[in-house]
Amino acid sequence: MIFGVLIKSLKRASVLVALLGASAVPSARADFLFNPTGDGTSSTFSVTGLGFGPGNALAQASIPLTVGSSYQVYFQTHLTSLTGPNAPNAVPGLNSTFQITEVATFREVVTSITTTPGTGTTATFALAPGSSQISIYENNAVTFSDAKGTGFTDGTLIASLKPSLFISSQFTDATQGGGLPTTKFNQVGAGNGLNATADQGSGSSDILSSVTSYNKAFFQPPSGNPLLVSSIANFNVSSVFDAIAPSLLFTNPTTSATFAPNIGSNNGTSGPDFQFQVSGFTQSFTAVPEPASFAMTLIGFGGAGLGSFLARRKRKVSSAA
Repeated sequence: MIFGVLIKSLKRASVLVALLGASAVPSARADFLFNPTGDGTSSTFSVTGLGFGPGNALAQASIPLTVGSSYQVYFQTHLTSLTGPNAPNAVPGLNSTFQITEVATFREVVTSITTTPGTGTTATFALAPGSSQISIYENNAVTFSDAKGTGFTDGTLIASLKPSLFISSQFTDATQGGGLPTTKFNQVGAGNGLNATADQGSGSSDILSSVTSYNKAFFQPPSGNPLLVSSIANFNVSSVFDAIAPSLLFTNPTTSATFAPNIGSNNGTSGPDFQFQVSGFTQSFTAVPEPASFAMTLIGFGGAGLGSFLARRKRKVSSAA
């Protein structure tokens, strides 16, 4: 129940090249100008990406996991820093006078489940047809709350993305088949599941998405009307909350509806929902002078590897022409 799809062969990646065109995916990152408030009240910084803190995710109605079952995933987090060699050490006013938040939803399907004695039960996942959207907001006040799960869609929508391909995904439950005992789900002391336990589990993932729109008052590429390509590095998840509070509410960015998670008495087996903590990540952007309507976003630590493959594929095509 994490963000991702397992690419099992280069054949599938070749299909991706054919669909996108080799020139649609740039091979290098570039600085761009980012104005955190978009209204001139903050400085404009030359950066390569946005650094988000730990976040909340929920795989709704996903328990029990079975191969072929699908369910909706929801995610919410907030910006903590800007990244790149020219990025500031701290952004004045960020999370004290204004906020930048991200919410997402997509549908995923279980592609495999394997139990290895002494290690645990590992599941892999793929993007399934259904509602999907990633939205980034800026608000000139700090209203988000991890524990309450509110305030993440307040303010101005500054970028929209649509998940199109999950590059890799796996989650290992080290309690089921691995021998580790259950532990306390909420180790922060606020938010959801104060009395719940949890299987001990962790995983990682990558996502490929298309940028459908962005606000140029905030994102100011070097020139032209560019592609924006972003990747989230070292994107890890855990079934136990020890960095932030597990949210009491989630928001569907496609409908703005809010709902409460239901993890039962033990997160991972009781269900019907599975709630998990997402590690902090850097969402890096590359600016390329191409029409923005074809913009692609690589979210995941595997993005660099896919970019290299696509670059090699492009050279092959060129030499064969």
